[in-house]
Order: sequence, then C-alpha cells, then structure tokens
Amino acid sequence: MKWKISIYLLIIILVIGIIYQPFVKKEARESITFFPLDSSFSFSKATTDLSFVKGTPTSYELLWKVNSETSERVYLRQDIAMIFENGKLINKMTEWKTSAKSIDLEKDIKSTDPGLWEAISYHQGEIHLNEEKYRSVQQMSHDFLYTSVIGQSYSGFQTPNNALERRAKNALDEKTNQYLQGTLTQAANYYQIDLNNYNVISLESLTDYNVKSLPGFSQAKSQEIIGKLWEGLYKNYFLGITTKNGQKISPIGSSMPFILISKDKKYLFVLLQTANGENIQLIQYIS
Repeated sequence: MKWKISIYLLIIILVIGIIYQPFVKKEARESITFFPLDSSFSFSKATTDLSFVKGTPTSYELLWKVNSETSERVYLRQDIAMIFENGKLINKMTEWKTSAKSIDLEKDIKSTDPGLWEAISYHQGEIHLNEEKYRSVQQMSHDFLYTSVIGQSYSGFQTPNNALERRAKNALDEKTNQYLQGTLTQAANYYQIDLNNYNVISLESLTDYNVKSLPGFSQAKSQEIIGKLWEGLYKNYFLGITTKNGQKISPIGSSMPFILISKDKKYLFVLLQTANGENIQLIQYIS
C-alpha cells in the first residue's frame, strides 16, 4: 500500500513539474543579463530590414524583418526589436530560444500617415562555458524608410530619386528632428540637466557603435556600457515604463530615448517622454 502511495506521489510531482516548467522559463526571460564578451563567438548574421510592400492613395503596408545567427549554438539567444515612426515607438518584437543559433522575426506594419520609419534591433547570446563562467555575444542593427504620397499613392524609399521625394524626405526629417529635440530639451530642463556636460546619442545613432568606441572610452569598455545599457532598456523601457506614481505603462507611443553619457565618464542618463508627455529619466553608473 505504501509502495502504491509513493508511485502516486511521484506521478503527481512529475505532472506538476511538467506543467510548471514553461512558467519558470517565461519568468527567467523577463530580463537580459550582460556578461563579459567572448571574442571567440560572433554573429555571422545580424540584420534589420524594412521594405515597402504596397500603397494606396490613403494607406500603405511595410514588412519589418529581423534576422540573426551566431557563429555557434549558445545557451540562450534573444533578439529585441523596436520600430519608430517620426520619433515615436509604434511596435516591438522579441523572441528567445535556448540552445540555439538563429532567430527570425517579422511583422506587417500598416499606416495611413507619411513617416520616417526607423527600426532598431539588439541581438544577444548568453554563453555558458561552465556552471560558473558565463559570457555574452552581442550586436546591433537598424534600418530606415521614408513613406509619403508621391503622385497618386503612397510609396517608400531610402534615398530620394526626384524632387518630390527630396521634398518629402526633408519634411519628414524636419518633423522628426523637431519632435525629438523638443522631448530632449523638455526632459533635460525638467531634470535640470546641462546638456553641455554630456555626449548625447539617440537610440538610433547608438547602432553606429558596433565597432567604433563611445566618446572617451575604449572599444572594450564601450561594448560593456552598451550591453549593460540594453539590459536596462529592456527591463525599464521595452517591457514597460514605470511612471513617477509607480504605474507600469506600455512604451508604445513614447519618444525614442536619448542616451546622455557624462563627460566625466562616471554615469549615463536615458531621457524620454511617455505617450502622454511625462518626462522619464533612467540612470546607469559606469564603473
């Protein structure tokens, strides 16, 4: 009788373990953790692509794709991707896999307004060399596209080919820059930050630092700062923004963040505005 009871208990424990396991995995992926980079690992592919699918006189559709692959299979692969229209976050994608090399993401984007579309991705791999030694591999990618009514219907382009496209590009650049510079100025004034004491980099421009160094830092230190920055952005921006009253809100509709690196190289700020215009400040210390 005792033997039968033990068997039943074992079955129950196994069933509970099977049911509970996916929830453990999901909880474990609520964060990205940066570890020192391992130069023996790299990305053989890391791309973000925006393509114009079709347009009518009043609307259009884009295809947004993110693809990445590491040189070797790693313990954990994760990509996070965001797309901004005229400086505001419109949509996002993420996926994680265990014991994997590649991740492929795609999403259809529909709109009825002219836009400067900027898509930004962070590709990361977590490497477990042994039970106590963890390492990382990372890379960023981005793409952009202008959309406007040219002639009878919407079309998309990166480089203007005629006067109408040049006029549309200039108008979208001016609109986006005016909005983003406004959010930066308002947030800096709100937090009494003197921008002259910082090197200011937009999130889109951060993707230029895959290979070049951040101002005042070595390449190795730059990659560490960038990795820890994305760790914080994922937790405090991508997954949700915590407002001053402690409420967690969606980042959709918020402004593209600016990164302010102090010229004394001790810390950095991330400044942005929520969809309803609330100023947000994040801080990361540089050790």
